[in-house]
Amino acid sequence: MLIADDEEHVREGIELAVDWGKFGISQRLTAEDGLQALELIRLHNPAVLFCDMSMPHMGGTELLQQLREEGWGTQVIVVSGYDDFPYTQAAIRANGVDYLLKPFRKSDLERALTRAVAAWQKQENSLREDRETEFRIRKADALLDEQKLAVYFKGETPLHEGLRSVFFKIGLPMEQLRVALVLPRNRTALIERRFFGDGELFVFAVNNIAHETLKSYGSYYLCRLDGYQWLLITAAEGSAKALPGEHRRYMDKVKEAWRSTLGLEVLIGLCETEAAVETLPAASVAARSALLKCDLLHPGRPAGSGKQAPRLMDQQLLLQTALNNENKTYAAEIIRSFTQALRDRGDLSLKELHAYTMEANVLLERASRLRNPGADAADASMPLWISDLDEWEKLLIQSWWMLIEEKGSESSGTHGIQAIHDYIHRHFQEELSLSSLSERFRFSPQYIAKKFKELYNTTLMTYLTELRMEKAKSLLLHTDMTVSAMAGSLGYTDENYFSKVFKKHTGVSPLQFRKQRRDS
Repeated sequence: MLIADDEEHVREGIELAVDWGKFGISQRLTAEDGLQALELIRLHNPAVLFCDMSMPHMGGTELLQQLREEGWGTQVIVVSGYDDFPYTQAAIRANGVDYLLKPFRKSDLERALTRAVAAWQKQENSLREDRETEFRIRKADALLDEQKLAVYFKGETPLHEGLRSVFFKIGLPMEQLRVALVLPRNRTALIERRFFGDGELFVFAVNNIAHETLKSYGSYYLCRLDGYQWLLITAAEGSAKALPGEHRRYMDKVKEAWRSTLGLEVLIGLCETEAAVETLPAASVAARSALLKCDLLHPGRPAGSGKQAPRLMDQQLLLQTALNNENKTYAAEIIRSFTQALRDRGDLSLKELHAYTMEANVLLERASRLRNPGADAADASMPLWISDLDEWEKLLIQSWWMLIEEKGSESSGTHGIQAIHDYIHRHFQEELSLSSLSERFRFSPQYIAKKFKELYNTTLMTYLTELRMEKAKSLLLHTDMTVSAMAGSLGYTDENYFSKVFKKHTGVSPLQFRKQRRDS
């Protein structure tokens, strides 16, 4: 709030007459003339201006005209000793909310301030909605562009002028491009553990880190081909163009930045030659071929010990027995024994794991048809481009559990979900996720999510968040615990993320909540 008046007693009178906290005003500024007021408005953009009309250097009429021309949203309350139409007219033109004649009463001042604050809040809400709408449109537009490019990079559509225009929009040249195929290894666990299921926030963080790392190299674009494959296209600029090995060096820098900042582990395959926009699908294939040779047990070196690889198909009879007996423990033991045999072999190429994934999907489809003739087995299939053996093992176990759950006892399933509900109540301050609950209670994450929603009419993660937020409110009201310590005690490793969730839940930040409730 800004008071512009050349009379000190008027400025002090307005300041002392109002309980500013009641109106949500935390900062009060004063100016002795219009020029000083204009400088403060440009610097602080106040919500409300109390403006005298007769001031030295720049009067109220000129100040309000300047506000209108510069487009400031400040709400104006004219305070004047003159009942003169030109002054009133100037206030109206500046979208003034009131015109108070000196001397004024406190009640008149507060009524005018109430209208001004309400008008400013309405204006801010409208601007916020406009910004959010614009952001959603830009986000949807960017997602559509990414989908168009992904289809092209995978060789599923020819190059056309529409795609060329997308390249222009994202700021990439049409030639001298470098291609790297990126496989995030622990993406699923990281999204659950660190981002609490918020995949979009994860992608935002990944892109931010890539931007900070590559801005000295040149322009780039990170395109998600699917949940497990990202294509990173770069165009070197300046001295980076001429230096041999610069592309590989920067890809290693991005890889290390993701690991050290987010804990994200990735495999990166490089196309060794430059590409033009027309040859990007072929460059993507070359990068993928380089990746398929990677040793997943010892990243950074090519696979090939020469030892005979075990066959997943040999486990079909045992897995079918576990399925027929609805024995989840036995199914998990069979799969863990197989993956341990892969580890004991000493090396495992991505190409071999790729083949094991296809074998696994054949077994799952056969088992599903035997168990439920005519049913669709797609929900139980494994993603093809998993590049981490631990995640592969976990997903395969969960897929067999899903088959068992399809015809499992409804009452035992209900009791299991109730047990999960009780466990969340006792352990909500710990690091909980669908995966961790799946491992503890031996249900697939999909089954837990579906049955929890059916039983409690809310998602499990929403329920967990609400429990944590209620505890946070209590801690804010009854203790002096810092926000950082509070976030840690409630299972959040990131204080900023905790504050964001709290504000989304309550409308205010944790510290604002504490201040408002204690003041009231």
